[in-house]
Amino acid sequence: MPQERTLLYTGREFEVAHVRSHAHGHEWSAPYVMASQRIVFPIGRAMLDLRFGTNTWQVDGLTAVSSGDAAVYQLRPGAQATRRSVVVSRHQRVSGHPEPAFCLLSPRSLYRVHAAQQQLLSGSEDASSIVSLVDELHVARRLAPLTGPVASARRLLAETADRHAGLSLHEIADAVSRSPFHMARSFRKQTGLSLHQYRQHLRLAAALERLVDGDRDLAGIAHDLGYCSQSHLGAVFKQEVGVTLGEARRTLRPGARI
Repeated sequence: MPQERTLLYTGREFEVAHVRSHAHGHEWSAPYVMASQRIVFPIGRAMLDLRFGTNTWQVDGLTAVSSGDAAVYQLRPGAQATRRSVVVSRHQRVSGHPEPAFCLLSPRSLYRVHAAQQQLLSGSEDASSIVSLVDELHVARRLAPLTGPVASARRLLAETADRHAGLSLHEIADAVSRSPFHMARSFRKQTGLSLHQYRQHLRLAAALERLVDGDRDLAGIAHDLGYCSQSHLGAVFKQEVGVTLGEARRTLRPGARI
């Protein structure tokens, strides 16, 4: 996938970059080799499949990826053509080649990723926020490769979460040929979140992305994401992210270099 890369920080041990990847087609890419140990934080909604060896993971707007150097992988883009990420790369090789780890980020952590990027875009040399986020991945919930109904449901949630008239949870269960009860139980067991919570987190990720892109119409964001009002979105946002929509809007103003 062709990439645009903006260096945000470089230090003795690691560097941080904003990466914008452009997809062409929906087939598996040729194999790539990871040049260094990397942690990839999502800052956009685009979804892709990532294959290491014989296992395939879904990487959406909530999924952070940690991988060792020399790892061989392939990518398969989703429906949205452009994916944006904050990538932390170590300068020195690490002994051994640990298995890749796929971790779900909370809306609060996603906000901190966006805020850390904006801090570095402003010219700050303080990368402590990024270091803290990387450290937290060691204790974050890890996703196993998903297959079957749960994988299909997760893909449907990612593809429809930012639509005003998204699929109902019963419609998602029907689409993957499972009863709502069994779908809900299997989904929570494999992801740690209910279907409703997962969709809520995806919608908040979409709201954060729109704020970063400079969208100032909070009522419009709420409507587009399926909330009944701006105050409804605001209440959920404050509870899950930890700051108000207005505070986030002021913090996440777009950087001129991205």
